[in-house]
Amino acid sequence: MKTKRSMKERECTICDAFIYRGDQYGQKSVSLGKQASWSIDQRPVEKIPAFAWSDFRVKVDICARCAA
Repeated sequence: MKTKRSMKERECTICDAFIYRGDQYGQKSVSLGKQASWSIDQRPVEKIPAFAWSDFRVKVDICARCAA
């Protein structure tokens, strides 16, 4: 995994270690479920077609030790 230098203090989401300013860290995208792109529509969840759903992904910070 490619790492980069931190410009602020962060926390590793895997081992809960602190990533201090100037340390190397990586970012990983994790899926938190699905969301409907038809959020304005007031349909029940069962009636929303399958093509309207998309993955909801969030980037999380990982220390250089866990990234290796």
